[in-house]
Amino acid sequence: MALRDVFLSLALSLSAPAFAQEGVTVSVRCTETCTVVFDGKRGRRVNEALWEFQGITPGARRVEATGVLGRPLVSGFADIPDTALATVYLVSNQRIVVRKESTTSPGTPEWVEGTARVAPGGTEKTPSPPPPPPSTAKSVALVSCLEACTVMLDERRGTRRDERTWEFRDVEPGKRRVEGTADLLNRKLFASYVDVPAGTEATYQGDSKGRVILTKHRALADIKEAREQAGLADTSRLHVRCLKSCEVTLDGARKGEAGGSGGLIQDVKPGRRELAVTFTLGKQQRRVTLDVPSRSEVFITASEGGGLQVTNTRPLGAE
Repeated sequence: MALRDVFLSLALSLSAPAFAQEGVTVSVRCTETCTVVFDGKRGRRVNEALWEFQGITPGARRVEATGVLGRPLVSGFADIPDTALATVYLVSNQRIVVRKESTTSPGTPEWVEGTARVAPGGTEKTPSPPPPPPSTAKSVALVSCLEACTVMLDERRGTRRDERTWEFRDVEPGKRRVEGTADLLNRKLFASYVDVPAGTEATYQGDSKGRVILTKHRALADIKEAREQAGLADTSRLHVRCLKSCEVTLDGARKGEAGGSGGLIQDVKPGRRELAVTFTLGKQQRRVTLDVPSRSEVFITASEGGGLQVTNTRPLGAE
């Protein structure tokens, strides 16, 4: 072998990749938060609605996707082309769409490749950076019914603000299941999924048709700033639970609805406070003087025989 051929062979061996990825790299996109099983195996979760599978053999491959709480989304077959990359789109109406992707090299992000690298006039166009990842900041959800009710969010109880409103803190953003049951005769009022925006206080209203509608939402950072400006940063919350229907007053001002079972009293300034409960039947009244600490949650149980008992005190926001 000539010396020139030896050097040429050596150069080719050094320039060749050490290994090549066999099979197709498949990205599976859902229209909502999902879990995907492709060809009988789990892949890598890229984000809430995107999964990646490597080394997939071309041909018809089974794909199954489930949503929040295991709710079935799509089940069927995707025809994978013989290419380096392919994207499978799982459409909400059970359709499965496969698109062949092209790239300069496996793994090159789509935003780097682009389709128009040269702008009009001949100047090179700078590729746009990828969009920022979705926020994962937790939220507060307020769910109201048209009548006295009990509400569950993702199968957990929250805090009863009043007879018709429930509060849920530290809620993960995304689609969440809410269920409302009437206190009267335990009737189902609604069972639906809601989309919770990240880092917000989101308010939902259940209507007479069994729907749960987002009525307003506000960033938690804005709420915190507004509370600080209003001098409410050090206030506390009182959770009052009556064993029988009652009326609650704090420093002489009625809180909540008459004939309810107590509720949540917000924005209570620290210091000595007079809490009174009047039971609807018999009109018996029980009183207690509370020394309310700042930035705290105080839990009180009221009964005719035992009066008002503080059952727990914890820092505001602690679980």
